[in-house]
Amino acid sequence: MSPEEAAVVMEEPALSMAERARAAGCPVHLGEEFGNEPYPVYKVMQEAGPIQQVTLRDGSEAYIVTRYDDVRACYNDLRLSSSLLDAPKPKPAGGAAAAPPVGGLVLRRDEVSGHMMINQDPPVHTRLRKLVVPSFSAKRVNAMEPHIRRIAAETQSRFAGQDQVDLVEAYAKPLPVAFQSELLGIPAERHQAFTEGMDELTGGRNVEAAQKGLDSLKVVLAQEIDNKRKNPAEDLLSTLVEVAEEEGRMESIELLAAAIQVMLAGYFGIQSMVGNCLYWILQHPDKRAELLADPSLMPAAMDEIFRFDGPQQPGSNRYATEDIEVGGETIPKGSLVILSVSAANRDPKKFPDPDVLDFDRHNAADHVAFGGGNHYCVGARLALKVVGIAVGSLLEAFPDMRLAVAPEELNWSLRTPFRGLDSLPVLLH
Repeated sequence: MSPEEAAVVMEEPALSMAERARAAGCPVHLGEEFGNEPYPVYKVMQEAGPIQQVTLRDGSEAYIVTRYDDVRACYNDLRLSSSLLDAPKPKPAGGAAAAPPVGGLVLRRDEVSGHMMINQDPPVHTRLRKLVVPSFSAKRVNAMEPHIRRIAAETQSRFAGQDQVDLVEAYAKPLPVAFQSELLGIPAERHQAFTEGMDELTGGRNVEAAQKGLDSLKVVLAQEIDNKRKNPAEDLLSTLVEVAEEEGRMESIELLAAAIQVMLAGYFGIQSMVGNCLYWILQHPDKRAELLADPSLMPAAMDEIFRFDGPQQPGSNRYATEDIEVGGETIPKGSLVILSVSAANRDPKKFPDPDVLDFDRHNAADHVAFGGGNHYCVGARLALKVVGIAVGSLLEAFPDMRLAVAPEELNWSLRTPFRGLDSLPVLLH
């Protein structure tokens, strides 16, 4: 199919994105619309074959893996590298300018980002993971519950007297900033600087603006790391500093990268999932009634919603270090590869009736929303805890809460690399 023909297909307003993807063939352009309706597109790609070619919103070209068994297998295939330091630097296809937001492109180019644990292969990844994992043990996460509940209650108190509120702006955004800052031991006066930097990174209209946002985060965190060296406390950043300086087990750039990774993943992942969970629960009054009647159902509900509409879209990035066969088809050496966890979580061969939200689904916990293999998310347990408490406590505080607008008026955006609602207006009483 010629570029001109593809352009006509993508511009046809009467067709859904999934219909246009089916008509256009490959490569599928995962543009701005994709954020609003990704799952029908994933279904088209799953039915078409084990791998598909796509063009990302920032202009990068990639191969995408969408079937559950293939995604799980690829997470364990060390020929698919996570290392940004060894990967070719991404650039827009055909020399075209990247379409905003370009935070993902910036993160894949940045040197400090390249030293994040998530962007490393063994043995470096193995070394860093061993140093970080103890801070996210079940015992430590459970001990954080009172702090999470306090932060959720404090955040809710700021809008409790209002009739209508945007839960993204008033709750889903400030809550993870407050929690991540307390987790890392960052003072409250830094909250605004963090929020501005992260929003600039993900919402930047060009590479320069997004890079400026990332650089501002580096400056703030570097200053806080220096402060922890002089004034250690009982927080994660102090622990990381201690680990780094103990026999030089972590380089300075790795320490900064670890702090940035914790802040970014916690902020965007929690923000996206608090909004997503609240939206889907409000869309299913029967599910809300179940949770209010029996709060012990919340862990199962979290697993199912993370399966049904997890935040990571389209998935985890890898780089093929050699030609790799997936489902009988070949991904060429040097290609950017996306392991689409969100597509895999809607694979009907693994999850019957995958487009149905079912809190009684027996295998919901088999979802891959947190990745897999040696890169399974270190903070998965904590993320489920924070989101579960944030959602559950809000439902208890405002049991009659309901959407203030029609669902079709809401907009979902792809950021870095999470998908979430831009706003969620609700009537509280």
